[in-house]
Amino acid sequence: MKGPLNHMRRLCAGFTLVELLVVVSIMAIITAIAIPNFLQWRKSIRSKEVAWDIVGMGRYGRQLAANNNLEFRLEFDIDGRRYRLTKGNVPFGSTVWVEEKPWIDINQFVNWSTGSACNGTADVNIEFNPNGTADAAVDTICINDLDNNLRYKLAVSLTVGMIRIE
Repeated sequence: MKGPLNHMRRLCAGFTLVELLVVVSIMAIITAIAIPNFLQWRKSIRSKEVAWDIVGMGRYGRQLAANNNLEFRLEFDIDGRRYRLTKGNVPFGSTVWVEEKPWIDINQFVNWSTGSACNGTADVNIEFNPNGTADAAVDTICINDLDNNLRYKLAVSLTVGMIRIE
């Protein structure tokens, strides 16, 4: 049967098995290329989230210190994988610290350490003073992925009381 009706049937018949296999193969190749990039992006996002949360808490502590004329302290429990904000009892040299914000656990897919060499495991406190300065024994907190690849360094500027991401 020849003619326009037969030609229309062939056009509307659908895909052949070969065409379908070619499309599925192309999709598999694209997926194989994209998955490692996606996993790397996910690691970076998790690390960035922790870094920005800490910077935000530091900014908040600095602001509270200036507004309330009291010391505020950002406490890091390195082994416990958590941090919190506490309030001192006087503007400088506080001896009593009261919890201002409860402990916040860091993401389970992120590691951290302290010190400029990123190998410290000692707990760290950053004290924000009402005059805008900060006091800290260690001025660097390192945010790593689970493979301990450095993702971000948080540097504490003691003279202006700021935490910045490097």
